[in-house]
Amino acid sequence: MKIGRFLTAADFAIPAPDSRYTVQAALLRPFHWNQDFLTMELAVKNGEVLRDTVRRITKFAIVDRYNGTGKLASMFWLGCGPSDPDTALACSVAHDSHNVWTVGSSDSAMAMAVNRLQEIAGGWVLVHRGEIVAEVRYEIGGLMTARPAEELDREMQQLYSAAEKIEWMYEPSATKIWKPGFPETLIFATLTCLPWRWVFVAPSDQVPSGLVNVNTGQSHPVVW
Repeated sequence: MKIGRFLTAADFAIPAPDSRYTVQAALLRPFHWNQDFLTMELAVKNGEVLRDTVRRITKFAIVDRYNGTGKLASMFWLGCGPSDPDTALACSVAHDSHNVWTVGSSDSAMAMAVNRLQEIAGGWVLVHRGEIVAEVRYEIGGLMTARPAEELDREMQQLYSAAEKIEWMYEPSATKIWKPGFPETLIFATLTCLPWRWVFVAPSDQVPSGLVNVNTGQSHPVVW
């Protein structure tokens, strides 16, 4: 895990272009295998584009954990993540690049989850209503542990138990592995192979927004 710095809520903000009151936003769903991304209008407040929990729209971010630059990209996703306020889930398992991903109902909760994930060298961190309620440590590359299986199982069961107390958004998608409840299968939702087309990746010079069509190489802003 080499993020390089601790993150703040401001790092996850999505600024609105110009002095707009609404923007068009690109949205993805978990396992969104469609030819194009979804587009919805979102509100702006104090220059930042807002989530819309009524329509099950939340914020998803990917943090570069290899280069130590602290770079991340945020966009809006449909039908995944927590509905409860100040709640976020972060994980360092993200096939196939295994950058850190986080989904949350507030930017501050997302920052808290990722910062704690750095401290434990990777794994899972769950923040509920502004407090860390569960964590699972994968100290080997953020992907595995050398600890006894019983210890790992105890942490996983605590994570599942804490997750059951949270209301999770859900929107049907293209595969049956995506189910209501704790979104554990998000670890597969950032794959960059077929049948994916538009995917979300860590930001780079080639794809500063993180939103890219892996068939064509075309990138696109997340709001406009």
